[in-house]
Amino acid sequence: MNDDSVVVLKALADDVRLGLVRKIAANSEPRLTCDIINACSSLSALSQPTISHHISKLVAAGVLIEEKHAQQKSYRLNSDRLRAVGIEPTKL
Repeated sequence: MNDDSVVVLKALADDVRLGLVRKIAANSEPRLTCDIINACSSLSALSQPTISHHISKLVAAGVLIEEKHAQQKSYRLNSDRLRAVGIEPTKL
């Protein structure tokens, strides 16, 4: 297993981050930060800063791709990166 695989698997080993990835994977379109935070905060007791922290970890690991649109950001799965470590994005 290479270092890239370890980084991705560590990022996904957290229940909160895996849940975020699953929510984002459920849509084929990129998700805006506010949509992700609203969906997650309504399902759990996580605060906006905590959710943002987890999203940042997923971006740093290359699991999510962040795109900036003026004052908003959107996120989508980095399917190529996930497949490179043996994870099929459609099976998350």
